[in-house]
Amino acid sequence: MAKAKFVPLLTATTGLNNAVDQVRLTYDLKTGVTELAQAVNVNIDPSGRPSRRLGRTLVWAGSARCGFSAGEVCLFVSGSTLYQMSLDRTVTVIRSDLTAGARMRYRQIADRIYYINGHEKGFVRKGVDNLWSKGNYIAPGDTGRVYSDPPNGHLVSWFAGRALVAVDNAILASEPSFYGVFDRHRGMKLLSSRVTMMQPTTQGLWVGTTTEVVFYRGQQWEKLRRDKPVAGGVLEGSDDWCDADKLKAPKAVLFTTPEGICSGDESGQFTNLTFNKLVFPAGRYASAAVVGDRYIVLIEA
Repeated sequence: MAKAKFVPLLTATTGLNNAVDQVRLTYDLKTGVTELAQAVNVNIDPSGRPSRRLGRTLVWAGSARCGFSAGEVCLFVSGSTLYQMSLDRTVTVIRSDLTAGARMRYRQIADRIYYINGHEKGFVRKGVDNLWSKGNYIAPGDTGRVYSDPPNGHLVSWFAGRALVAVDNAILASEPSFYGVFDRHRGMKLLSSRVTMMQPTTQGLWVGTTTEVVFYRGQQWEKLRRDKPVAGGVLEGSDDWCDADKLKAPKAVLFTTPEGICSGDESGQFTNLTFNKLVFPAGRYASAAVVGDRYIVLIEA
């Protein structure tokens, strides 16, 4: 009788690949390491071991969307109301006059969380809603410039001491250290299409639009140098920062494009992490977060 020979079916996986026919997936007959055609509710650890995802616990019975979390602060929208959830899962109302259905975006600057949705804007500090405006700002000297409140844009960010607001394909910057004071006739940057991402680094600013990815190099808003753009665009809401120890590479912003999940590091280096491996459903918006060593993105198809 011939001696039995054991062939490992699966010892580890390199991850998902839905861009090729299943019979073309990479498989090592000796080691049993393979790509996956499908992976539903599966986690893959750094060693390649697949396991079922953990369960979930209901903490809010109503509909919730447009969430944001930073330290002990969690904000989300339900209907026309902005809520804050504390660590003990107590929910309090922050604001209740929002435009229903508008997508809320956030950015933490110091101890304030600024929010904007194209119609309403403000900032939350110590659980209290505040008016985001220029207030009683008086410019030093007679400059002849005209200052206004922040525009009603769809994205908010921060760069080199300025608050940034995106309005369709334009990015407007506040005065340095005065995040509510804007000169709309000076310092505007125009992009090729709707802005979908604004992420600052120590060496510049990553900007995504629906058609391209751009790195603005430098640390002075008026003197930024625009690198050659990468075609493809960024899915709005898909960006989040990942620390170097989690990415096993320089600290970088992760984001999703039609060509794959990509990274942009502090120095302006662009990398497609899943080139020719993942095919995504068509979508315009997404929600994303880096949790532990995982980048999680939900696409609104």
